[in-house]
Amino acid sequence: MNKIYLSLLLTSFSYAQSVNFDKILDLTIKNNKDLKQQQLSIVSSKLDIDYIDSISYGKASLSHEISRTNHSGYVFNSKLSAREASFDDFGFSQMNEGLKTEPKNLNYPEDRNNFTTKLSYDIPLFTGFKLSNQKDILKLQEKANEIKYNLDVKELEFEVLKAYNSTVVAKDFIKALEKAKESIEFMKNGAIAFHKEGLVTKIDVNEAKVYESNINSQLLEAQNNFQLALAYLGFLSSDDSIKDVEELENIYFKFPNEEELYAKALENRDEVKMQNIQVNATKKNIEIANSSYYPSVYSHLEYGYNDDKVTVDSDKNYYIAMIGISLTLFDNTRSIEKQKNKIEYQKASLNEEKLKDAIKLELKKAILNLETKEKVLAQKIEAKDLANDILNQAKLQYKNQLISMTTLLQQEANFRKNEALLIKARYEKSLALASLNLILGKNIKEEKI
Repeated sequence: MNKIYLSLLLTSFSYAQSVNFDKILDLTIKNNKDLKQQQLSIVSSKLDIDYIDSISYGKASLSHEISRTNHSGYVFNSKLSAREASFDDFGFSQMNEGLKTEPKNLNYPEDRNNFTTKLSYDIPLFTGFKLSNQKDILKLQEKANEIKYNLDVKELEFEVLKAYNSTVVAKDFIKALEKAKESIEFMKNGAIAFHKEGLVTKIDVNEAKVYESNINSQLLEAQNNFQLALAYLGFLSSDDSIKDVEELENIYFKFPNEEELYAKALENRDEVKMQNIQVNATKKNIEIANSSYYPSVYSHLEYGYNDDKVTVDSDKNYYIAMIGISLTLFDNTRSIEKQKNKIEYQKASLNEEKLKDAIKLELKKAILNLETKEKVLAQKIEAKDLANDILNQAKLQYKNQLISMTTLLQQEANFRKNEALLIKARYEKSLALASLNLILGKNIKEEKI
């Protein structure tokens, strides 16, 4: 069993306001607005569950209405509700005028006030398990939002790691170029001294100056890249005071075989968990569709007063107590909806299998990439050491007038090139390991795969 490690690059610079990776990561997670939005989504999903519970508890209402009308139907109904209707309202006083006489009191009543006060309570007693299944789906949604938050955290961790690593790389390039500046200045001064003694021509001095000028330009660009990288770290962490970064401690992992890694990935990947939730949710939708085949049972309770004035007279009160049942006998849309939900369940199940296959491919690519980056890093370390030996030999040869300044500068450039490639190789290896860690569904700070 091999051990591989995540190594982020940085040498010991002492700039002001320096922060380490953990500090920037904590600040970023704390201040990230997308994560805050996702946290609000979690709270919202909890409220959705409470909403379903509230429906199950029923609804109580208190109302008071005041009206005035001469509408014959409303006036008679108001009198009847207040238990004030009389035979006179039906025109019995006009019976001597014949049966076809229009009852004036009934058709043309006087204006009447109506005061209605009522307290009602409605509750669904049975919904064919629809509410319970809807609540289960909302619980799944709440869990999905929590998992989405965890996934966003992991992806943000990876983004911070890349940004931090880029900043470290930019700083390493500055250090390398500062050393190169010192080296070329030493070469230039040597060429000037040789020229004064007549050992070399002015060309050697000018070549050294041109090379020095190019180094200075590269250094300015490296310093600018470093500031841009710091600015991005400040953007991620919402902290504009960051002026420098520190060395990140190596994080060690145990590297099991590929099958064990795949099993861990399926266990830890938030995408798999979310897809599993999607499968369960579509299954619940089938059960909701089945609820339409069950009867619905509901109740309505009401107590109130009706009169032409505000009153609590027991003679003016009334109550309603009702239990109802409703059953749809025929609706072909129900079976269609159920079939569609079954199809969505099958699609979700297939997507889950596709995701597992994709993760297996991602894992294989990540392992191969990491192995390649490790081999490349070993080669770049060897190449830099060789280039350094060659440069030291070239310096000695130039001192003894065995080679030209052009040849010496070529070896200096070759060394700087290999040094830059080594910095890049270390950077790429660390990201390769971080990518593998992300594919395995692990947080950056977790130490075991």
